[in-house]
Amino acid sequence: MFLFWVALSFHANALQIGDQAPNFVANSTKGEIDFYGWSQNQWVILLSHPGDFTPVCTTELAEAAKLQPLLNEKNVKILTLSADSVEDHLEWIEVINNYKNKTTPSDDLKNLLLGIDGDTDVNFPIISDPDLTVATLYGMYHPKAKPNVGALGGENKSTIRAVFIIDPNKNIQAMLTYPKNIGRNFNEIIRTIEALQISSELNVSTPANWEFGDDIIVSNDIPDEDIKEKYEVEEYNLFESFLRTIKQPGYYDGNDARRKRVRN
Repeated sequence: MFLFWVALSFHANALQIGDQAPNFVANSTKGEIDFYGWSQNQWVILLSHPGDFTPVCTTELAEAAKLQPLLNEKNVKILTLSADSVEDHLEWIEVINNYKNKTTPSDDLKNLLLGIDGDTDVNFPIISDPDLTVATLYGMYHPKAKPNVGALGGENKSTIRAVFIIDPNKNIQAMLTYPKNIGRNFNEIIRTIEALQISSELNVSTPANWEFGDDIIVSNDIPDEDIKEKYEVEEYNLFESFLRTIKQPGYYDGNDARRKRVRN
């Protein structure tokens, strides 16, 4: 009853960036999960999917699986859900892995995973949310979102393609929303994770179209005279009194085309 009340409360008051991500307990392909206990002191990418054995979702989870080694390096966990059963999820995982193994990695993915090895079969939990309790709690269920039909053409209740990026303190740091018929851009999800982590670590911001290794923006609460010492850089760029940039600390740019991801 309490969880139902909380779900209604959050449905009426949509979650926003800066809110604490609500806890929940749910069945998954990795057994019962208490979200707070499972996430521990790590970042989390929480993804919702309209349904199992659907084409767009299959491509997305395959992409997420390929990114697992990189996300492990960045202290990030993946958690996904749909309204289907755990049994369906487990059967679907075999299909996802089979599809993944038949596809050629993009150049962007190759660059992201440069020098990083690890298992790329689906090893993250997929939550079973048949009554849409978790989906409602997080505002993932939009009844007017079209198309609202299942893989076999039948009418069904399903979630949109929501993305929540949650920090180790359980605070929501970013939210992305896609319609059911449009696949997510996982390069953008990774880019956002990297930007959030660097911002948190260094007290900086990232400019438009920023990618890992590009210059970053110094916070306006840091005086000009303190920039070099604080960030251990030899110079900074002054465009306006309120817009100052430096090279990303700890980034090796000996060969920019490789976009090698290393940190000191």
